[in-house]
Amino acid sequence: MPTSISEATASPQGRLVAELRTRAKTLGFDAFGIAAADARPDLPEKLRVALAEGWHGEMDWMADTAERRASPQTLWPEARSVIMLGVNYGPDEDPLSRLDQRGIGNISVYARNRDYHDLIKGKLKDLAGLLARRSGAEVKV
Repeated sequence: MPTSISEATASPQGRLVAELRTRAKTLGFDAFGIAAADARPDLPEKLRVALAEGWHGEMDWMADTAERRASPQTLWPEARSVIMLGVNYGPDEDPLSRLDQRGIGNISVYARNRDYHDLIKGKLKDLAGLLARRSGAEVKV
């Protein structure tokens, strides 16, 4: 196990991870991580509980596709690793600060701009393309 950043980036794999992390930041992602595809064997049960509790709201597609979304390797058996990314799409100001102003309407944060699915999918494909070009690995977004 590497003991420093310079050791971690000395290997070809370490350099690739560093390049992916840098590209993710350039694309606007706030969080970047990599895990083994089988790192969370508890995910199928967590998904089952979430759906049973109704935490998916009106997103019926989550229940309809639960079986294939139960774990990365259920969706893609050859998967070895998962790159996880996060992006904060919240505004600079506190979106709750206007709730006491009854004379104005408030729009949910996620609905204020372009659909975040459209924004993020292109960025994910950009990062996946980089990974595929540098490693020759198959990728799925």
